Amino acid sequence: MAEQNADASGFVGAGAALQSIRDENSWIQQQISGGGLSMEPQAADHAAEVYRREADVVEELILSATRLQQVPGLGAYRSGQQLAAKFGQKASNGSTGAADLLRQFRDELRRKANLFEQAKKNYQATDEQAADDLRRGSQ
Repeated sequence: MAEQNADASGFVGAGAALQSIRDENSWIQQQISGGGLSMEPQAADHAAEVYRREADVVEELILSATRLQQVPGLGAYRSGQQLAAKFGQKASNGSTGAADLLRQFRDELRRKANLFEQAKKNYQATDEQAADDLRRGSQ
């Protein structure tokens, strides 16, 4: 019972938070695609840089979590092997292990950085269009 509570408050909660981030990124993508979101280039570059830097930090956490798949020193007894297997499963089980969730989080951070760059391109395209319109109007 205690193990279920630990899972519910830990990895399941992390999975729900990750879904919220995905949803937010999807909403931002829709706003950009619909022309409703653009960003000043310097602000977009700064935001993208921050998200890429954070993705790099998460990459280090992924390496640490992956190392948890192999826990030496728990002995050759069956109970030690079972405990080591549980650590391995919590570290990486294909979708909801710590390393798996961290990979997905890293990917969403990188996606958000790319979204900021897309918003910058929207701003630049709008700015260029306005400049072209002004030039045509002054001729």
